[in-house]
Amino acid sequence: MRYRALILLLTLSGCSTLPTPPEEQQQSLSAADTLLAQADTKAANGEIPQAIAVLERAVRLQPRNAQAWLRLAELYLLQGEYRKAEQFAGRAEQFAAGDQTLIRRSKIVIKQAHEGQRGRG
Repeated sequence: MRYRALILLLTLSGCSTLPTPPEEQQQSLSAADTLLAQADTKAANGEIPQAIAVLERAVRLQPRNAQAWLRLAELYLLQGEYRKAEQFAGRAEQFAAGDQTLIRRSKIVIKQAHEGQRGRG
């Protein structure tokens, strides 16, 4: 009987808590979000190179952040750096995790980057 109670207790204790993300992961999420907001502000003020630098830091902190990759792609497209725009939009699409709006926006950037490359050649 003791063993049954012990097994039941261990089983229930395993179910009583959900795994929480490590503190370091939570910090990188909030840091990446802060960097995205900073990049948006810089881009809105016309500081495109500075916004790109901030977004590059964001993707180093959180390399699977589809929003950061897409924003980088959009800014590189504005700068006329079509190959980088296409490459980074592809990464955004890769990490979009089924977000259809993000995927659609990525495809638009890729299409515009292709058109920009053809216009140069």
